Amino acid sequence: YITKPFDSRELIARIKTVLRRVNKYGNKEEAVIKAGPITINSKERKVHIDNSEVFLTPKEYDLLLYFIENQKIVFSRENLLESVWGYEYMGDTRTVDIHIQRLRKKLGRYSTFIKTVFSIGYKFEVSYEA
Repeated sequence: YITKPFDSRELIARIKTVLRRVNKYGNKEEAVIKAGPITINSKERKVHIDNSEVFLTPKEYDLLLYFIENQKIVFSRENLLESVWGYEYMGDTRTVDIHIQRLRKKLGRYSTFIKTVFSIGYKFEVSYEA
């Protein structure tokens, strides 16, 4: 369900999310997804950064995968709750902030790939800023 008016980018992101959920346990052709130095093996649910394995919680993994599959799209906290957590916004969105904080810490020097968009939410963009 999506309310009008809606942004076409949000619609595309939601369609991708639904398709990802449908194919979650299927045999994916693209088992390895790359974004700069980050590699995700979706069949094994493993993440490597600069060829070193990074251990993520299931929700951190889902959040990172969602961001990488939808790079450069800005998501509100409510959008992330609905798309990654699988339910509509019904309370405090602080859980999104906490998970992003922990994910940034685990990304180390690549934490800047998760950008905060003031008064809106977050986006994932591979960039090598100093």
